[in-house]
Amino acid sequence: MAHGSSRAFARVGTFTHRHAWLVVGFWIVVAAVLNVSVPQLETTVSQTSADFLPQSLPANQYLEEMSRDFDAPVSNAVSSVVLINDDGIGADDEAYYKRLVTRLLDSEDVAYVLDFAGHPITREAAASPDGKALTLLVAAEGSVGSTRAHHATQGIRAEIDEADKPADLQTYYTGPTATLADLFTAIDVSLLIITLVSIGLITLILFAVYRRFSTAAVPLISLGIGLAVARPVISFLGGHEWLPVSNFTIAIMTALVLGAVTDYAIFTLSSYQEARRQGLPVGDAVASASGRTAPILVASALTIAAACTSMAFTSIGMFRTAGPPTAIAVLIALAVALTLPPALLSLAGRRGLAEPGPSSEKRWRRRGARIIRHAGAYAAVSLLLLLSCAAILLTHQRNWDESSMFVHANESTLGYDAVYKHFGANAIAPEYLLIRSDHDLRNTADLAALELAADAVSRVDGVRTVRSITRPDGKPLTESAAGYVPGQVGDQLGDASKQLGDARPDLQRLASGVGELTDGADEASARMPELVDGTDQVVSMATGVLDSMESAERFVDAATGGKSDLAGAADELRTGLDRVAPIVRDLRKAADAAQPALDGFDELFGPLLQSRSPASCSADPACATARAAFDQLNKATGGKARRTLNGLRDAAGVPAQASRRVEASMAPLRELLGSLQSLLGELDGRSPDEIRSDLARLKTGVGELSTGMTRLSDGLHQVQDGTEQLTTLTDKLHDGLRLATDYLSDMSAATSSGAGRGFYLPPEAMENPRFVEGARLLISPDGTTARMMVTWGVNPYGPEALDRVRDLAPAAKAALAETGLKDAEVTNTGLASLSADMDDQLVRDLLVFGLVAIAAVTVVLAVLLRSIVAPLVLVVTVILSFAAVLGLSTLVWQHIIGIPLDWSVAPVSFMALIAVGADYSMLFASRIREESAGRGMMSGMIRGFGSTGSVITTAGVVFAITMFALMSGTTLNLVQIGFTIGLGLLLDILVVRSFLVPATMVLLGDAMWWPNRKPRHASVD
Repeated sequence: MAHGSSRAFARVGTFTHRHAWLVVGFWIVVAAVLNVSVPQLETTVSQTSADFLPQSLPANQYLEEMSRDFDAPVSNAVSSVVLINDDGIGADDEAYYKRLVTRLLDSEDVAYVLDFAGHPITREAAASPDGKALTLLVAAEGSVGSTRAHHATQGIRAEIDEADKPADLQTYYTGPTATLADLFTAIDVSLLIITLVSIGLITLILFAVYRRFSTAAVPLISLGIGLAVARPVISFLGGHEWLPVSNFTIAIMTALVLGAVTDYAIFTLSSYQEARRQGLPVGDAVASASGRTAPILVASALTIAAACTSMAFTSIGMFRTAGPPTAIAVLIALAVALTLPPALLSLAGRRGLAEPGPSSEKRWRRRGARIIRHAGAYAAVSLLLLLSCAAILLTHQRNWDESSMFVHANESTLGYDAVYKHFGANAIAPEYLLIRSDHDLRNTADLAALELAADAVSRVDGVRTVRSITRPDGKPLTESAAGYVPGQVGDQLGDASKQLGDARPDLQRLASGVGELTDGADEASARMPELVDGTDQVVSMATGVLDSMESAERFVDAATGGKSDLAGAADELRTGLDRVAPIVRDLRKAADAAQPALDGFDELFGPLLQSRSPASCSADPACATARAAFDQLNKATGGKARRTLNGLRDAAGVPAQASRRVEASMAPLRELLGSLQSLLGELDGRSPDEIRSDLARLKTGVGELSTGMTRLSDGLHQVQDGTEQLTTLTDKLHDGLRLATDYLSDMSAATSSGAGRGFYLPPEAMENPRFVEGARLLISPDGTTARMMVTWGVNPYGPEALDRVRDLAPAAKAALAETGLKDAEVTNTGLASLSADMDDQLVRDLLVFGLVAIAAVTVVLAVLLRSIVAPLVLVVTVILSFAAVLGLSTLVWQHIIGIPLDWSVAPVSFMALIAVGADYSMLFASRIREESAGRGMMSGMIRGFGSTGSVITTAGVVFAITMFALMSGTTLNLVQIGFTIGLGLLLDILVVRSFLVPATMVLLGDAMWWPNRKPRHASVD
C-alpha cells in the first residue's frame, strides 16, 4: 500500500465518476432491497438476542447445578415478585399470594418457584420484619439477558397482573433478570432517539463547517446509505444465528458506523476540494480524492475492524455481540465510503456544487511551526496532562449495579426501593451457599456441621443473615442448641435453688419449733411423775370420798330405816338448813344486843380477872386498889371469885360466838350440799364400784401417758437432730444447686451462640411436618445437597460484596474441616458471585481483546507507514489518551456525580478509541511522511499540519458528536459510554493529534520512520 495516491483506487474513482448514477442507484437499490426483504435489526435482536452471561462462569454453572440438585428446570434467570401492603399483609393478600404461586407454577415462562413464604419454617426468609412485604423467588425460562428470558419476564408480569390483585396491594417483579430486561427495554427505546439525535447533530456540524447544503449532503447521504445497508446485513446474519447480536450491537454499531461513514466521506470531500483548489477538473479531482484517501480509509476500516473483531475472543455476551457485528458493519461502511461519496461528488461537481470554500491551511501551518519551535515543551505539557488524568484511574471502581443504570424509574428499580424500605437490605438478591455430599445430610451430626458452616459464613464481613435448615429465620434454632437443654435444666435447678433458699427461713423456724417442742416434751416428761403422783392422790382421795359416800349412804339408810338415800338426805338437810337459818340470825341478833354489856363487864373486870395485873392497871391507882381488893377476895374464897366471874364471862360470850360460827358455816355447808348434789347428779346413778373402776383406768392411762411422753421426748430429740441435719443438708444442697445453676447457665451461654455453639436435633424432630416441609426448599430431595441463603448487609452489586463473596465458600469449608462433611463440595452462587465472576472474566476479556486489538492496529499502522517506531509511538499515545480520558470520566462520574462507571464503559471505550484514535494519528503521520519526502521532517510537519488540520479536526468532532449522541439514551451505561468515547475523541484530536504526536515526531526526527529512515517521494500528480 503506497503512500500518497494509489493508482488502483484512483481508477476506482474514475469509474465512479463515469458511472456516478449507476453507483448511486446501486447503493439505493441494495439498501431498499435489504430493508424490504430482511427484518429490521431490532426485530431480529428481540428474537435471537444472545446470552448475556458466559456459560463458563463458575457461578453460572453452580446456579444451574443448584436447579438440577433440587429437581428444578435449569435456569439462571432468577428474580423475585415483591408484594407490598402498607397496612400489613392481610388475608386477601395471602390469598392472592397463593393464587399467584399456582399461576406461576403453571406458566410456561417460569422454570421454577421457591415459595419460602408459604411454609412456616422458611417464611421468615421471605417476610419483611414489619409484616408489610413478602417476596417470591421466580426463575424465568431462558438464560439471563437472552431473548427467551426477556419474553419470560413480560409473561411473568402479565401473570402477576391477571391474578386478581387486591386494590391496596402493590406488586413488583424485580431482581437481576427483571433488571436486565428493563435495561434492554430502555435501550430499545433509546436506540431510535440516539440515531435521530446523532443524525441531527452531524447535520448541524456539517452545515456549520461547509455552509452549503450540497456539500453537507455528501456525507449525510453517505451515512444514510451506509447505515441502511449495514443494518439489514447484520440483521440477516444475526437472524440465521451466524453472528451473535443484542441491543448493544445496535447501539455500538450504529454509533461507530455513523461516525466512520461520516469521517470517510469528510476525508474524501476534503481531498476532493483540495484537488479542486489545485485546479483539477471534477473527474480528475474525484480520481485524485479516491487515490489519496482510499488507502487511509482502508487502513482506518481495517484498524476499526481489527479492534472490533478482537472482541470475538471474549466470553461476555455484550462484547461478542458488539465487536464482530460492528467490524462487519464498518467494512460495509468502507465499501460505501469508497464508492458513494466519489459518485455524489461527481454528480455535484458537474453542477458546480460542493466547491471548496476558503482554505484554513495557513492557520494550521502556523500552528505546526509553533510546535516545531517548542516541541519539547508541548510534549512535556501534553504528557503531564495525560499522565495526571490517567493517575485518577487509581481510584477507579467498576460499577456492576445494573439497577443504577436507569435514568428514569421503572418496575425493577421501584421494586428494589420497596425491598430496601421494608427489609432494610436487598433481600431479593441473596447469595446461595451450596454444600454437596455423597450421603444424606438429614441427620443430627451433619445438621450440626451445617450449622457450623452457617455460623462461620454469618461472620464474614458484609453478611447480614444466613438462612438454612438449621436457622430458617437467620438465627439458630433455639431447641437445636446443645446448650438449650442444659440451659433449661439450669433454669429449673435455679428455680429449685431459689425455692430452697426461700424455704430456708421456714426450715429454720421448723428447727426452732421442733426444738421448742422437744424442750416442752422434756419438761412434760419431767413433770409426768408429779402428774402420776397427783393422779394417785386424786384417785386415793376419790376413793376416800367414795368410801365416805358409802358410809354416809349406810348412815342415812340406818337413820331413816331405809326410807331415804344419800341424795334424799342431802335434799332434806339442805331444806333443814334453810329453816334453821332464820333462827340462827335471830340468835346472832340477840347476841349482838348483849354484847355492850359484855364489853362493859370486860372493861370493869377484865384487869381484875387476869392472873397478872396489866401495866395500865398498875399505873392507875383506882385500878390497882380494885385489883388488890379483888385479889384479897379471890384469895379469901380460895380462887372461886375469879373462876366464877370467868365462867360467867365465857358463858355469856358462847351464844354470840356460836351463832356467828353457825351462820358462817351455813353458807359453806349449803355449797357442800350443792356440790354433793351435783356430784350425785354427775354420778348418774353409777355405783362407787363403777367409779372406782373408772378411776383405776384413769390411773392406768396416766401411767401410759407418762411412758408415751418419755418416748415422745426421745423421738423429738431424734427429730431435732434430723431437722438440724436437714437444715445443714439443705444449705449444702442450695449451695450445690447454685453452683450447678451457674455452671449450666455458663455452659448454655457458651454453647447457645458464638463459635462454640453446639447443635443437637433429636431424630424424631426430623419427622416433624414443619421441618420436612421447610427442608424441601433447603435440602435437595435426595438429601445430598444443602442450600443456604446469604443476605448481604451491603449492596450486593457493590465492590464490598464482590470482594467478600469469595470468602463465603472458604469460610464454610474451614468450618467443616473437623466434621463428617470435611470432604463435601462447597460452592456459592448468586448475584454477587455472578458479578465477581463477570469482573474476573471482564479482566480476562479486556486483556485478551486489548492485546489482540493493539497488535492488530500496530500491524495495520506498520504496513501503512512502513515503520516500526511510528506505529508503536502512535499506539502508545492512543493508549495513554485512553487512560487519561478514562481517568477524567472517573473523576466526573464517580467523584463528582457519584455514580461509578459501568463495567462496560472501559472495554467498549477502549475498543472505539484504540481504533478511531489511531486512525487520526495514522492519517496525520501518513500525510507528514508523504510531505516530508524530499523536503525533510520540518517542512513535512508544517505542510502536513496545513493539509490535515482542518479535515481531521472536523472528522474528529463529528465522530465525537456521534458518540456524545449516545448520551441522549435513557440508560446510564450508554450515557457513560458516549461521554467517555466522545471526550476521548476530543482529547485525542485537541491534545494527542494536535500537540503530543507532532511534538514527539519532531523530537524523534527521521528515527520516527525506522527502519526506513528516508521516506520516498510519493507518486503525487
